[in-house]
Formats: sequence, structure tokens, C-alpha cells
Amino acid sequence: METQVFDTKPLYRPDQLQNAKEEIRSLEAKLSNPQIQDKGEVGKQLRRAKHMLAAQTPEPPTSGEEEGRMVARSKQLLSDILQGMPSHEEMRKSPPGAIDKHRHWEGRNKAKILEWKNLQLRMTAGSGDREVANLERHRPHASTLNMDNAFIPGRNFFMPDTSGPAVVFNAEQLALLRKMSPQLADAIGMMNNVQREEVKNAISGIGLAQEPSEASVEGKRGVEKREKKRAKLSAAHKAAMAAGRAAAAKRKAEKQ
Repeated sequence: METQVFDTKPLYRPDQLQNAKEEIRSLEAKLSNPQIQDKGEVGKQLRRAKHMLAAQTPEPPTSGEEEGRMVARSKQLLSDILQGMPSHEEMRKSPPGAIDKHRHWEGRNKAKILEWKNLQLRMTAGSGDREVANLERHRPHASTLNMDNAFIPGRNFFMPDTSGPAVVFNAEQLALLRKMSPQLADAIGMMNNVQREEVKNAISGIGLAQEPSEASVEGKRGVEKREKKRAKLSAAHKAAMAAGRAAAAKRKAEKQ
């Protein structure tokens, strides 16, 4: 079993240290207050508070050599602690096996965590940094557990590929696009760069100096409506329509 290099006794965090000092000031004020009759009890509380303050105040390194050992030990501890540490997603969603994983990890590393936290508090004594001993800042993001059937299901958002310089539209181009096809304008935000480039080239081909006529805009909308209607037709309906057109063509040929 690995021997601890530094102490694991509880140490005050910056906010706890401030509260302890305020408690001592309050007890000292009570002790000098003539209205307080039970001075003996107040004195006991004051001595106890001062003893805890002296015992739990983080002491900075006494030398450069000790500070070097503390830094090296802190890095070693953190590396060991992060091995098998449940990820943010596993802690948040609690998939099957997450509770056992956390319990086993915590059991293996309890002493190391206490020692690491104390080292952080000692190395930054007097800085007032409240998050310096917060291990959550180092919790991994990558998960190793299957998220299927997680107790708290999550959502996955797949954003379009925007590798390379982003293709952007100015206000004039967007206004023209929305006038021609509102649906296409709404879909721009979810397109990748290649698709956006194609749309932008099509708009540039039309030209922004001369707006399309109402007739061309209505024609474009008519095509979209027909395409949308055609997409809704079932395969059987399409086959029946094709058969009807073939029969009509045959009857016309026979009459001739």
C-alpha cells in the first residue's frame, strides 16, 4: 500500500477560514460584553475556535524544496485519481453501472483525494481561490459506460460540419432568398459549408442588383408546391397515375 507523503487532516477552505475568523471575533466581543453573564462558557467556545483555526489553517510551504515536493506529489496524485474516475455524463445521467463505478473509484482514492485537496489548499494559502481544491474541475468528459437505459436520458445534437472558412450571407442575400423560398431560408442555419456555398452561388447567379419579378417568385413557389405534393404521393398512387397515362395514350393511338 502506498505511503502518504503529506497530511490528510481536514483543512479550512478560504470561505471556511473567513467564517472561523469571524466566529472568533464574535466570541471575543461577547467575552468583553458586560451583558453576557456566562463568561466561562464563552471562554471555552473561544479557546475551542482558536484551537481549530490554528489546527486547520492551511500553512504554505516552508521552503522551495518542500514546495517542489508538493507540486510533484500533487501531479502524481491527480494522475492516479483520474484513473477510472466517472465522467461528467456518467455522473449526470447515471447509466447502468455508474453507481458501482463511482463507489469503487471513491473507495480506492479516498485518502489520495484528501491529500490532494490539502496540497492545493497549502500551495495556494492566502490566495482566496475557492475552487482550487475542487476536484470537479478535473473530472473527465469522455464516458466508458453505455448510455442506453440511463436513469436520466439526454439529448444528442448533431451540428452541421463547418470545417474551413464559414460561408456567410449578407442581409440582402438573405432577404432575396426568403422572398424566393422561405423554407430554404429557414434551413440555411442547418446546412454545411458545401450546401451553403451552392445556395449562395445560385443567388449570385440571379444577381442582387435586379430583384426577381413577382412572376418568377410565384413560379418558383409553384414548383416547390408541386414537388412537395409529388413527394407525398404513395408508390401505388404513382403507379396508378402512370398506368392511366399509358392507357390514355393507347386509346389515342387506336383512334388514329
